[in-house]
Amino acid sequence: MKLKLFHSTVLLFSLFSAAASAQDDAVAVDRGQKTFMRVGCYECHGTDGKGNEAGTALTPDTLPPEAIANFIRFSPGRMPVYPEEVLSDAEIEDIVAFLESVPPSPDADDIDILKGLTPEGE
Repeated sequence: MKLKLFHSTVLLFSLFSAAASAQDDAVAVDRGQKTFMRVGCYECHGTDGKGNEAGTALTPDTLPPEAIANFIRFSPGRMPVYPEEVLSDAEIEDIVAFLESVPPSPDADDIDILKGLTPEGE
């Protein structure tokens, strides 16, 4: 009986931990999206990180978190650098969580309203 109770307790703890982890992930994604907008990342990378004329796409093929953090801190290009006084390591982690949560754009052939609009022969 004690062993069964132990296994039930472990299972319950595992389920609780997984639910708490998912909630923590959702909170990090939300904070990351807000930070992405607040510090102006969206201006060059779009509101969903998929890029635009001014900046490269950051999603769906997101760089490793260390590479993103390094680029944010020491950008060699046109992008401004963000020292820790402006953007903390925790905020960068949240931005990474947000970027990793952005789903890829659907293929045009998968969008009902666009089906059949492609000219013949293409």
